[in-house]
Amino acid sequence: MSKYSVDFKIRVVRYHIQNGGGWRKTGTHFGIDHSTVRKWHAAYLLHGHAALSKRHRHYTVEEKLEVLRRMEEENWSSRQACAHFNIPARTTLQTWIRRYNEGGADALINRHRGRAMSKPRKPAPPPGRPVAGMTPEEIAQELEYLRAENAYLKKLDALIQEKKSALKKKH
Repeated sequence: MSKYSVDFKIRVVRYHIQNGGGWRKTGTHFGIDHSTVRKWHAAYLLHGHAALSKRHRHYTVEEKLEVLRRMEEENWSSRQACAHFNIPARTTLQTWIRRYNEGGADALINRHRGRAMSKPRKPAPPPGRPVAGMTPEEIAQELEYLRAENAYLKKLDALIQEKKSALKKKH
């Protein structure tokens, strides 16, 4: 969820356009930073209401390279490029610049982030199966499963007891 609603952003921009007086005056009037007013105003002038709406966008490598190329050719600041290409955060663009400078175009490829998921474990053998018909690995696996289940139930019971004693102390 964005910090400011689209309606609020439009009110700020319209106030600034109608009353003038500078970024700081508008920012002070609405209780926001003047650089935010400046960013919203520039985006609004180039793209209208759509520039102020919430958007989640994934950029292709070609789009990123085009932005960086235009910045170089036109000698734009990151603020100007963000306004022109309707990129919501300057930090996004600054990350692209850093990555490009460190590793070239290959560094701009979106890589999957996050933790790798572990392989799913085999479920424990059904409890009705006789131990005599199990292999040693299956017995060890079931033992591990039962120990984990036992520890979980003990912890759950301890938490329940803790809550009950806290309630008794409270009353």
